[in-house]
Amino acid sequence: MREIKKLALVLGCALLFVVFYFLCAGSAKNAKDYYTSGTRPAQSGMTSISIEDEVHRYVVQSMVREVRITGTGDLMFYDYQMERAYDSETQTFDFSPSFRYIRKYLEESTYVLGNFEGTMAGKNKGAGSNEYGYWSDSQNMNFNVPEAVAADLKDAGFDMLTTANNHLLDSGTDGVAATIDAITAAGLAQTGSFKSESDARYVITDVNDIRVGIIAYTNLVSGQLDEANSYMVNSLDNYTEENIELMCSQIKQMRSSGAEYVVVNLHFGEKYSSAVTEAEQELARRLVEAGADVIFGSYPHVVKPMEVITVQDESGSSRSGLVFYSLGNFISSMQFQSANGYPRDLGAIATVLLSKTGSGDVQLDGVEIVPVYTDWTDEDIAVLPVCEVVDNEEAFADRFGDDASSILDMQRIEDGYESVIKTIIGDSGLTYDYSNYKYKISFEK
Repeated sequence: MREIKKLALVLGCALLFVVFYFLCAGSAKNAKDYYTSGTRPAQSGMTSISIEDEVHRYVVQSMVREVRITGTGDLMFYDYQMERAYDSETQTFDFSPSFRYIRKYLEESTYVLGNFEGTMAGKNKGAGSNEYGYWSDSQNMNFNVPEAVAADLKDAGFDMLTTANNHLLDSGTDGVAATIDAITAAGLAQTGSFKSESDARYVITDVNDIRVGIIAYTNLVSGQLDEANSYMVNSLDNYTEENIELMCSQIKQMRSSGAEYVVVNLHFGEKYSSAVTEAEQELARRLVEAGADVIFGSYPHVVKPMEVITVQDESGSSRSGLVFYSLGNFISSMQFQSANGYPRDLGAIATVLLSKTGSGDVQLDGVEIVPVYTDWTDEDIAVLPVCEVVDNEEAFADRFGDDASSILDMQRIEDGYESVIKTIIGDSGLTYDYSNYKYKISFEK
């Protein structure tokens, strides 16, 4: 009798399992049809959607994309740098040692752009030539440098070189096109000067799923462009109202074309002056009103203050833009001269920290500043990270000795440790923290 009861129990369980199986199978089929066949029960009122679309939508809405966009000071290459980069046996140039200490800071960023002051017109194709067939010294101030510069800047971490500056025509109009070709051949993006009148006056590029618009302008050009060649450079032509309005309209075009964050590289200001004029402030305000989010300034060759500009649109909502009026020099042969006190040996790397969530809003999370110093030895002229040299001096022991030149270098580096960030902050009221050899600026006053 006990065995019969056990058998009945087993059969009952089996029957329940079979019923449950068919119920689940039916539900599973309905679910499969719902997500994969594109059909829906009529009473659901829902539109067709695939499971892949559902997963993609969820991931996109949940994922936070982070982007680091970095601007640097001016990039210049003199005869002094060529002498150290030249290999007489191979008759080639290697500028990469100039960036060995700073490369890791650039590689941390998602996108790095810098203003290249000069031309790469080709050997013996500049306004003059030295023993290598190129030309760029402190007396002549016409820059035609080896094409190897572009590849070495690419390897150092740069993604784009802007070419709207006063040295654009140092090798004539042919040099404009040749320079663009040399930059793009190295795998770098470029804007600010153009080979054709039909070329787009700005770039919109995807940076980790954030559409970033980039435009470059110069206030002045050394040399004259006739009307037929006026398309070759984005120029404000000494702050003419017509050209300012044109630049503002192009920034608005970038916005209407889908740019979610707009970067301006602007070659303007007064040389060797750390003061910001009212004209510079007014121009910056107009660019922010037009839609600029950050302006990286160049030309003065010394560091200037930054500013947060808040504007209101027609609807009454407010937005803010950052302006770095000048980031000084990144790499050059310019040195500090006590006779005039110009800190041309110091510069700054400025990185804006952005994030974007599934809502589509791009927000500014902070700014990082890395002060830099251009250091000379017999072997190279290199960019040094100021704070790391001061805080981790033993790591640079092979570069500095006890001679008078090294002592002066260390004095300049120690001065830059505080002077660069203090100059950038100015009287803005902004505060900052320091860690990992960087200053991070807070926007909470």
